[in-house]
Amino acid sequence: MKKFTHAWLAFMAIKRLEKTKLSDTNRKCADNLIRWFRNHRDDVTQGAWYPDSVIKDMANSHVLKLTPSDEAENKFKRLPTTYLSYRYGESCPLKKKSFTVEKDDNLPDRCESIAHSVIDHLKIQESEDKGSPVSPTDNQIALLLFMLSHYVADGHMPFHCDSRKFSEGDNLHGDIEGKWDDIIRRCYAIDKDNERFFYDRFGYPLRNSSTDQEYRSSFLKEVDKELRNREFIISWGAKNTNVWDFMSAICQYSYLLSYCFIPENYDHTNVPRRNWQSLGSISFDDLNVAVFSDAIDSIARVWLRVWRRYLKWERQQKAKK
Repeated sequence: MKKFTHAWLAFMAIKRLEKTKLSDTNRKCADNLIRWFRNHRDDVTQGAWYPDSVIKDMANSHVLKLTPSDEAENKFKRLPTTYLSYRYGESCPLKKKSFTVEKDDNLPDRCESIAHSVIDHLKIQESEDKGSPVSPTDNQIALLLFMLSHYVADGHMPFHCDSRKFSEGDNLHGDIEGKWDDIIRRCYAIDKDNERFFYDRFGYPLRNSSTDQEYRSSFLKEVDKELRNREFIISWGAKNTNVWDFMSAICQYSYLLSYCFIPENYDHTNVPRRNWQSLGSISFDDLNVAVFSDAIDSIARVWLRVWRRYLKWERQQKAKK
């Protein structure tokens, strides 16, 4: 995914948390996170792009490539049943097969590591006296949080989880990500001088009034509709207990989603240029809505659960005093 796609997904994750129904306890945690986010919203675009622009660990940490196998013993994990990728994946023929995982790929590990880093930095900040030279700043914590959203989102890009080489040949991978970023740039007002969104009165990316008709007929509108009607489930999914489990499941179903979209008899050498958008059991529009709505839910879920863990620790520390 590209720069403004990552930033837009991060903003929409916060909007998802603001609008969705939560228990009283989770609502307090979400509102705390939302208030904190708003103080750092100007840095979302730069921070969420750091993994690509500076760290550049795309070869292994932004991917978890799977290959169908009749001999492997890997099993599919579960996702929240509200996920479109889960629903599509359950009907994919490859769901009945096992799979291998490229040994050097580590996207779930990266997400788990950064999630811990966010919590650790918050704990250190709370424990140190103000002005301590070892205390992390809010800006440093915000950067980690925005970087975390990048890796979570990348797990939802189907070609990041499919060992077929769609970045080669006609570069279908890059073409699709370019289309996503282009429509966000057209449908939202961009502050080009500062490389970030202009905001509406609620603090979210401002829609471009001159392209309102395009937005209303785009998959972005369908994503909004999907999430308005979708229950927000805070669970990681059955038998998943942490970020690593959850992101492993995300990558597995992104792999299945890729094969729903581009069937098994195609790879980068023979995908037709003209009708690649409708080769499989789901269309390009179906894919877009699944990828974006599920990615927004995942970023919201991971961020909320990370924040909730820290706030629980903070309450425990205050109770000891």
